[in-house]
Amino acid sequence: MKLLITRPVVVTGDGGTRSFAPGLTVEVDAATADQILAQQAGTAVEPVANAEAPATPRRRKSADAET
Repeated sequence: MKLLITRPVVVTGDGGTRSFAPGLTVEVDAATADQILAQQAGTAVEPVANAEAPATPRRRKSADAET
């Protein structure tokens, strides 16, 4: 399962101890994913259909209108 780490987490499993820093996107096995999700230290990453287009359009700021 692919997860986006949202806060620091240390996970202990059969493979030893692993630590993850916020901002990482990691591919982990189901047991490790369950531990990370249970600690609310990560979220599941969904595949993006079109990676170049933002999910929501950017709002125009007043500074944008002046230029």
